[in-house]
Amino acid sequence: MLAALTAAMLAGTVGAASGNAGGALLQTSPPGDVWAGGRKLGPPPDGPWPRGAEFSISLCAADGRYGTCRRRVITDEQRRALQARLEAMPEVAQVAFESRAQAWANLQERHADDKEMLEMAGTLVSDSFKGRLHRRVDARPFEAAMKKVPGVSLVVMSGGRFWEGKADIAVTLCGKQQPDDGPCAKRGPATRQETAALEGRLSALRQVQQVYVEDAAHARRALEHMWIGGKFRPSVFPADHRGYYIRLTDPGDARTVIAVIEEMPGVEDAYTVGAG
Repeated sequence: MLAALTAAMLAGTVGAASGNAGGALLQTSPPGDVWAGGRKLGPPPDGPWPRGAEFSISLCAADGRYGTCRRRVITDEQRRALQARLEAMPEVAQVAFESRAQAWANLQERHADDKEMLEMAGTLVSDSFKGRLHRRVDARPFEAAMKKVPGVSLVVMSGGRFWEGKADIAVTLCGKQQPDDGPCAKRGPATRQETAALEGRLSALRQVQQVYVEDAAHARRALEHMWIGGKFRPSVFPADHRGYYIRLTDPGDARTVIAVIEEMPGVEDAYTVGAG
C-alpha cells in the first residue's frame, strides 16, 4: 500500500487510495508554465541573518538524565524565582516557559518522519525556559550565570538558525562518506543525473515556491553563525557539499512534499526546517 501510494505521488496524482479522491494531492506544473524547467532554483538569500542569541534552560526533573541535578527536582518556588529573574534581565528580549508535554508535542510535530531521533530525544525533554537575548555578546556571561541557578540542569545557547522563516523543508544529498546503513549506504555521492532529477521534480511541483541551493561555504557560514561556545570545526562540511532548502506556497504541504522526494536516488534525508 505504501509503495503504491509513493509511486502515485511521484507520478503527480493520488487517487482514491489516498483518501483524496476529489483531486490530485500533488499538482505538477504543465509544460511551458512560468515555474517549469528549473526556474525556481536559486542561491540562498543574502539575509537577514539572525541577531542576538537564543537560549534554552532545561529544569531538573525526577527522571532527568543530566548529572548536574543529582536527582533533585526543581521546586515551584525556584521555578517562579527563575522566571521572575529572566523577565527582569535587561539583556533578555523575550522568554517563555515550555512544559515537558509541550516540548514533546513540538518534537513529534517537527520530527514526525524521524522515529530514531524521537526515540533518543524523548528521554531528554523536560520543562524549560526558552527565549532570546538582544545581543550575541551577552550569550557567554548569561550562560555562565544560568548554570549556577538552583534547579537548572542544562543551558544551551545558539546564535539562531539562518533558514528558519526562509524555508520549510531541508534536503541533504549523499556525499563521499559511506554510512553503514540508510539510503546512502555502500554508494558514492549523488550523481549529476540524480541531482538533476531531484531539481526537476521540485521545480515541477506547484506546492514548491522556491528552491535554494546551498553550497559548502554557505552551510559552514550558517552553522558558524549558530555556534556559540567551544571551537567551531568548519571541516564538518566537505567541499562538495550540496543541499537544498525549499519554501512552499503552503507550509502545511511539507509532509506531502517530503514523502515525494525522500525516496529519490541520491537523497540522504528530507525534513522540515526547525526540526532540529
